[in-house]
Amino acid sequence: TAPGRGGIGVVRVSGGVGVGADLDWLIAAVLGRALAPREATYAAFLAADGGELDRGIAIRFPAPHSYTGETVLELQGHGGPVVLQMLVERCLAVAQASAGRLPGLRLRLAEPGEFTRRAYLNDKLDLAQAEAVADLIDAQTVAAARSAAASLRGAFSDRIHALVEQLIALRMLVEATLDFPEEEIDFLQQADALPKLAAIEASLAAVLETARHGALLRDGLKVVLAGVPNAGKSSLLNALAGEEVAIVTPIPGTTRDKVAQSISLDGIPLVIIDTAGLRETDDTVESLGIARTWREVEQADVIVHLHDLAHPDPDGDARIARQIA
Repeated sequence: TAPGRGGIGVVRVSGGVGVGADLDWLIAAVLGRALAPREATYAAFLAADGGELDRGIAIRFPAPHSYTGETVLELQGHGGPVVLQMLVERCLAVAQASAGRLPGLRLRLAEPGEFTRRAYLNDKLDLAQAEAVADLIDAQTVAAARSAAASLRGAFSDRIHALVEQLIALRMLVEATLDFPEEEIDFLQQADALPKLAAIEASLAAVLETARHGALLRDGLKVVLAGVPNAGKSSLLNALAGEEVAIVTPIPGTTRDKVAQSISLDGIPLVIIDTAGLRETDDTVESLGIARTWREVEQADVIVHLHDLAHPDPDGDARIARQIA
């Protein structure tokens, strides 16, 4: 588990392949007892002198029935950073001490994302599911978490596999037509190939739309607030954020640079960007801010053009509308 203080911390060891992959040598040294497969066992975590480092739950997952597809040992103890560091160092020390009687044995700290990489390499996850692991961890909204969880269960992968199978079937018909031109049978026509191709195209379009929707849930929808100075852009940002994140004054040109704030609206993550008011100006600093505003407008997913009905600027608003269009 990540460094820091918590009620519970977990140290996970994955056995890999080769010498010592069953982790029996580590279990014997750290726990002083054998562990039944996939059974939570309350036990003491032992130091080199036989004293207790901690007490907690130990679980052994024999290969291939584990997250990585390798034999995995999980030690679930108290989440203090010192306690967990002692436990990690104990595991590394046991490996070093056991290297003499188990030639080739080596234990090292896992690299970031390595357990998921091993799960992919051992065919426990496909690439879409591996990406869903990161999306689920990084999810900022309920909708994003549910979407990532569905992908992790294989919902997106199942749709891709179904498309692949349909394409293979269609390719077989094309190959049969090319390989047996002397036959009087039109394999493509007989199998209604054109409607099947249209169905595949429709399914592919739906998959692409799902992927775009997932990207929006992961990265957030970029919403740029644009308008003439003092149209209420900063006030709207503060209202949506629920706090004063942008300075609001009656002086035109107060906002000189973009101010971004992430919020969630009906389960959809939004990145709201307040920008400099758009107008003609000789102020060098304000001109730089306006140039940045137009760059943000070009990259926006949604543009909210604000109008001040109390103090309208028809010419300015019309100019902005033309450029946005």
